Amino acid sequence: MICCSIYRQTLLFFVVFLGSTSARDITTLSVFRHSSVRPTCHLAATIPTRGGAAKAETAKMNPWLSFVSIIRDSRRDLVAAAAARCSSIFSMYPVDTLKTRLQMEQANPFRLEGLYKGVAGSLIGQVPYGVLTFGSYEMYKKALFNKFPNTKPVLLYAFSAVLGDLTGSGWLCPSEVIKQQTQAGMYKSTAEAFLGILRKKGIKGLYQGYFGGIARDVPFRVAQLTSYEVTKSFYLRIKSRRVKSRSKSMKGKSTSEKIQLDAAESAICGAIAGSFSAAITAPLDRFKTLLMTDSAAYGGTVLSCASKIWRDEGIAGFAKGVVPRVTYIAPSVAIFFIVYEQVRQRLDN
Repeated sequence: MICCSIYRQTLLFFVVFLGSTSARDITTLSVFRHSSVRPTCHLAATIPTRGGAAKAETAKMNPWLSFVSIIRDSRRDLVAAAAARCSSIFSMYPVDTLKTRLQMEQANPFRLEGLYKGVAGSLIGQVPYGVLTFGSYEMYKKALFNKFPNTKPVLLYAFSAVLGDLTGSGWLCPSEVIKQQTQAGMYKSTAEAFLGILRKKGIKGLYQGYFGGIARDVPFRVAQLTSYEVTKSFYLRIKSRRVKSRSKSMKGKSTSEKIQLDAAESAICGAIAGSFSAAITAPLDRFKTLLMTDSAAYGGTVLSCASKIWRDEGIAGFAKGVVPRVTYIAPSVAIFFIVYEQVRQRLDN
């Protein structure tokens, strides 16, 4: 399958690209945790091995040992991503169900019945996807800042976001197909949807709309993570100046205050990033929904789906569901980054 090939290629890139960076160069990227304006990387210890320098040198040359070291070094990012994804998905799932019903033009889309239908399948798919996407995003970002220290940060954020989303896409697509067909009332439960899709279309049925999902998720993730990092950087720059000003007013007394986001600040930055990314990718989200729920009727490709919407509904058809999408995504992203930042900070301490 094409999607599996893309997934394997992404993982291969992950191993080769990051494996080529020695463990000594894989660091905990402290983006604005201190008073610096530009992200900086600090040297970390080599891979801990029992065999001394020889084994450490072997580990540096072995991509798989470097990969294991990267996972170990990034475990806090992975745990934070899992907790944050679980919290945001569960709390905002009813709004996501309403959005799916509106995009499919169902009768009485605001009915209260079945608002949490399919939530188990969504969590099974979304939590590992969040770990893969956001965990690998942090890994890619660290490696890219080490390899290209003079490149504009916004470009590295964007490229890291693309790689991170491709890494998680192979896991996400089946859960999205099951979730949306359950939300639409085509099946009564996650298990019934999974077995029904397999019976009718086989494994390929779980990946229908894969490229529609990629067409939506990659631009969305680039917009979301880049806008979040830029907003966060801007805010922390202002906060850093305030800390310096306060330090001067204390007649030169030094302060050890850490420059980082609190819960409210994470929510503000997350809501800005979520609203922006949700609004500009709303048409792509509708393509994905229609391809995953009724692929045959819309030609099975993103281009054919867009053409049919244009013919049948005009330009207004591309904006269908944009309000519930922004209503869902903005607080969802805010919740995600509140939990993500707070869990990371507590694990760092």
